[in-house]
Amino acid sequence: MSRMPTIAVIAVLVASGAATSAANDRPARSGWYLGASLGVGQVSDLRQEGWNQDTFCYPDAACFDEVPLPNIPGYRWHYDIAVDRGAAFELSFGRFFGRTRLELTLAQQANDTRQMFTGVTYQDGVAIRPRTSGTVASNGHGTIDQRLVRSVSLDAYYDFPDAWGTISPYVGVGFGQAFVEFAGVRFASDYRNTMAAVEAYDPPLSFYNSVQDADLDDTALVWRLHAGADYALSRKSAIGLRLTWSETGDIKAVSGYETHPMHGINPAFTNTNAFSGARH
Repeated sequence: MSRMPTIAVIAVLVASGAATSAANDRPARSGWYLGASLGVGQVSDLRQEGWNQDTFCYPDAACFDEVPLPNIPGYRWHYDIAVDRGAAFELSFGRFFGRTRLELTLAQQANDTRQMFTGVTYQDGVAIRPRTSGTVASNGHGTIDQRLVRSVSLDAYYDFPDAWGTISPYVGVGFGQAFVEFAGVRFASDYRNTMAAVEAYDPPLSFYNSVQDADLDDTALVWRLHAGADYALSRKSAIGLRLTWSETGDIKAVSGYETHPMHGINPAFTNTNAFSGARH
């Protein structure tokens, strides 16, 4: 699961009318209202796991010296993704029902990311042994620009009107659907000979190079927990501070390559990446 916690927001609520509270005889919010929120979103590290069905043995691996070349079941790779603090924004439309209210919320949160490679194996999890006598070095590097989450949810709140004078605390819970995008997912690998006297390869080392540049996205369920307080500016408006914890499900996306040696066998060759596991 992916958790997006501790989003501190300033919310402005505009109600369509006012009613009288029996407890303290003060005007209480009632009717329909609109809200807008802006704040900071903090996401903890994520885990990325990807895999494909690439059947090639690469010239920096021990299998490259085997005759005949073995059957490769594919590859599996792992990254940790550090997520920077980012901006969170919401628009909401709701209605009061006494001390409770229901709210339809559109939310967006964007966070820059930093991808850190942690390992690669064959598809079945077997470690890739290096080619000890070889002179070929591989240079693989990947980046992800941004994680963007857009969601729509139905949230329910319970208010404690004027619990502290003109300040009304509340708690809430929500459930909905999120669209999660990892923008600018890039990977490139290239192979070169480290010896001064270049050893000839057939096919040439450049044949094994690969490039991917894609945006990965998927939808997932989202649930939210809220705690906050509003300060009444007038009978029809309030401003407040809220902390929201939201959690989205894991996502999985399939994408292709711009360049890959498997294109000679399957021009539509793809890989799969899954993102999960945020902790904070």
